[in-house]
Amino acid sequence: MATLRRRLVAAVAVTSVGDGLVLAAFPLLALRATHSALLISGVAVASRLPWLLVSLYSGALVDRSNRSRLVATVDLARALLVAGVAVWALNGTVPIAAIYVAAFLVGVGETAVSAAMRATVPEIAPGDELVATNGRVGAAQTAGTRFLGPATGGVVFSVSRAIPFFGDALSYMGSAALLSSAIPADARRAQRRETSVWADVRTGLRFFLASRGLRILSVVVSSFAFCQAMVLAVLVLFASSKLHLGATGYGVLLTVAGVGDVLAGLLARRIFRLIGSYAMIIVAGVAAAGGYVLLSSTSDRVVAAIALALEAAATSLGNVATLSTRQRLIPRERYGLVNNAFRMPITGLIPAGALVGGLLVTAIGFRYTFLTAGGFQLAVLASMALPLRRVEPKSAPPEPAGLATEQSGVPST
Repeated sequence: MATLRRRLVAAVAVTSVGDGLVLAAFPLLALRATHSALLISGVAVASRLPWLLVSLYSGALVDRSNRSRLVATVDLARALLVAGVAVWALNGTVPIAAIYVAAFLVGVGETAVSAAMRATVPEIAPGDELVATNGRVGAAQTAGTRFLGPATGGVVFSVSRAIPFFGDALSYMGSAALLSSAIPADARRAQRRETSVWADVRTGLRFFLASRGLRILSVVVSSFAFCQAMVLAVLVLFASSKLHLGATGYGVLLTVAGVGDVLAGLLARRIFRLIGSYAMIIVAGVAAAGGYVLLSSTSDRVVAAIALALEAAATSLGNVATLSTRQRLIPRERYGLVNNAFRMPITGLIPAGALVGGLLVTAIGFRYTFLTAGGFQLAVLASMALPLRRVEPKSAPPEPAGLATEQSGVPST
């Protein structure tokens, strides 16, 4: 099991570096096509829309398919896609519409790979290792997406706008190899179910809607995601117009923010043991809101980096606490689907938050947009503090009612 955990963390680290490259490169590529805050925020909208449109279907496939084969296929497809963007960028300006399509298709793949990876963690990390593994996975993800990847992406984009996308293609190929070996075989997932994928989707949705704990967690995390999207969707424009940073400086800014996230992820188990999941979520929400308020008050690069590092660290702690809680609330047999059902409203609100952020910046500027994000997050947290206090798994999650008997064969659709 320890070997599988190391492979899983390594896979997340590899693919996250590639994701970090394009996290910096996609907005910069969009900035070459337009200077509209609303259109640039649309990149974030396009990348999150798959969670509204296909995440339940992806989750059902994860639960009933050979996960190692599934993630290898999806990551290889994503490698070809971003390599195509790289070739296009070599030959000229990529239209904003094409950037939206690419970001959307990469997001479609994420709904399956992320579900498979998160469903694997409880299977290979028993007992106390669950929180620790979530922390390591989160730290590896952040080190790539907000530390190594963005710093490198901003620098190499200034050399050639195609390099970050070629790098992301290589990372997907490496991830395909590592994830396929990190996910243990499960004969039950290779068997045919008597029900269709859509019947499984309905079963998973019923379980999610019947779980009070999951519903409460979803509301809280959805508000966090909405507010974060309001800020991050326009961050590249804020960095350019208010902090006067170029491509390299923007990458460095994301890198500094990522340091806080990585450190928090590595310390997550100790903090979890010290204060528990409830206090961890509350502290994370307050700290992230404080980061938005601090960012609203400055045009200084150092202060902005500190504010983003605070927000990133808070996000890391909140993710570990909420993820470890729902991994104890959701049955392993349906983890991919139910977890995607949980994440659907969360990630579905990210496009809405990005659009609101773009509209507010256009109407009232960066300062009041960031203040609005911080104030709204604190208001939701205060209203949900008491219900959240009662969310605590009492025992192993039950098998959802209505699951069909499995027979041998390949999954039906």
